[in-house]
Amino acid sequence: MILAAMLLSSCTSKKQETDSAVDSLAVDSLLMMNPGPSLLAYSPVSGFSLDNKLVFTDSVNYFMFSNQEELNKKFIIDKSSKVVTPDFLINYVVAVACAPTTKLTTIVMDRVETSDSSIDVYLTIQRGEDQKFLTKPAQIFVVEKRNGFSAMQFFVNGKMDKAFVLGLN
Repeated sequence: MILAAMLLSSCTSKKQETDSAVDSLAVDSLLMMNPGPSLLAYSPVSGFSLDNKLVFTDSVNYFMFSNQEELNKKFIIDKSSKVVTPDFLINYVVAVACAPTTKLTTIVMDRVETSDSSIDVYLTIQRGEDQKFLTKPAQIFVVEKRNGFSAMQFFVNGKMDKAFVLGLN
């Protein structure tokens, strides 16, 4: 009797199919509408020093230059090093400068990527040992230009710090 009940229950139960497969066309369409971040090319620019006449109110200051004349108002050319003039047509030319300090300070651009409407610049600023003299740490960078972005955001040591409005091209 028990055996008959087991056979009867196994014969009457319907096997239900489940559709656990994800529609790949829907996933591809979603990825096309919401692409992931794109990495942009960037590079430090050497051969320039911050003009000593500049006074800063913030601990970290940002500049964006449209041409060599604007750059020359804030930075002077180091006569002792080889200068590579940035190309303002294909790059954004930005600079990061810290308030005067006696601490050894390094400014490094870690990566640059795009989000929905902005270019996001990730920086690391490290402060080290005390020095016997006062310096104004600064670094100029070039970042690959991309059309269609409304802002350039700067993240320092993982935290959003500043944003510039970009002209939509």
